Amino acid sequence: MQDHENLSGLGLHSAAAEKSDPVDNRLETQSHKQALERSLEHLHGPEGVDYEVDELVVLCLVRNGRTHVKAFVDHYLAFGAKHIFFLDNGSTDGTVEILRGYEKVTVLRTVLPFKEYQMSMKQYMFERFGQGRWALFADIDELFDYPYSETVDLGSFLRYLTQRSYTAVVAQMLDMFPEKPISNVGSTFEDTPLKETNEFYDLSNVRMHYYWDYPIVCGTGNVLANDEVKVLRKGIQSSLFGGVPPLTKHPLVFSDGKAKPMDGSSHAVSHAHVADLTCVLFHYKFLDSLYEQIRSAVREENYMKDSRKHKKRLEILEQNSTLHIKRDSSRKLGSVNELVENGFLVVSEDYLKWTDNDDKEKNLRASGNEPYELFEARFRARSDQRAKDAKIGRLERRIEESRNNLANKRRRIRRLKRENRQLKPQMRAMRAMQVSRTWRLLTRLRTLRARLLTRLRTLRARLLGRA
Repeated sequence: MQDHENLSGLGLHSAAAEKSDPVDNRLETQSHKQALERSLEHLHGPEGVDYEVDELVVLCLVRNGRTHVKAFVDHYLAFGAKHIFFLDNGSTDGTVEILRGYEKVTVLRTVLPFKEYQMSMKQYMFERFGQGRWALFADIDELFDYPYSETVDLGSFLRYLTQRSYTAVVAQMLDMFPEKPISNVGSTFEDTPLKETNEFYDLSNVRMHYYWDYPIVCGTGNVLANDEVKVLRKGIQSSLFGGVPPLTKHPLVFSDGKAKPMDGSSHAVSHAHVADLTCVLFHYKFLDSLYEQIRSAVREENYMKDSRKHKKRLEILEQNSTLHIKRDSSRKLGSVNELVENGFLVVSEDYLKWTDNDDKEKNLRASGNEPYELFEARFRARSDQRAKDAKIGRLERRIEESRNNLANKRRRIRRLKRENRQLKPQMRAMRAMQVSRTWRLLTRLRTLRARLLTRLRTLRARLLGRA
């Protein structure tokens, strides 16, 4: 997904476009904030909720998200979120009406233009609803998950982060898509079971980079607890549409007064203690409604640079009545844990120990009359499997890093060869020029020598005549 996808599910990784000038005008930022506050209208739900340190609120900026909104709310409420706060940006497709049917949902509205106020809107959500607590900002087509969530509940996961004083968590975006092609004339309804109909993903074009190499993602002043955490780029969207979109975000943040979420781009955080594991944002963009959503973005030009990126994608889509996404390298998702094994996600030894202890304590209470030796053997087998998956994941990442380094070296060699080929004609011309200049210089010197000798002979003759 992208920075803008929470509006209509249309944005396609435009973090670079969002990055503000380092010398940003603070007065303009304050002016945007004041204009936003004046424009807000409360539509549904409580304006605030009490919370505990191990409870989560979800924040979402949305416009015309009907195709995703039911799946979004159902996922996060089942996930264990305490409450979901929406900022609607002028939906006209019934999104708000659907949200009114949920008790643990609050809806605010502003009709200010997204293109100018998107960062102010997102930062406002954190400032108003996320202070002193864990808050997750997710686009309407993003469903968050974390490693071993089937055994470690959300409260335990947040306690792990809090006890280690982490204030931000990296999540990697993973595009999910259906087995069948999506159609130009298709449509998607709000009750579409996204997880069940979009079970495939593809890592073949995902590229790994050092975390600190991309300030647009890593922000400034962060402390990284695990050097294995990387910035990922490209992916299946790059395979289909080109470009090098960033896949890495910091959506889960504990606003302690120091951490600055959405700092410069919606992918970044600054002055945060970044956790020692990574999570996933399952991204559900590739629905049958994609064609019409892209056309709408192009008509409205409500994204950066007048939706230039969407216009390029529309050109590609209009050349094909159907979009074939699944390929030989695609895989069917079994669980979030396989993303650890294949190296897409990272977990630390500390987190593995926490999950083992948490799992053991819960299962021990539920074991009943089961012999302890049998319980211990079963638990140890599961723990060993997790450690094995994590080790395989580390090996996968090292292999990928080696591949990237080799690919970079090959690109440098090809570039140097290309530059050498381009320089050869210039070098030949220079040599020819040098030869030509040398020849002319020698000819000139010979002429001057001849003239000088002639003058010397004439002068000698005159002197002898006088004598």
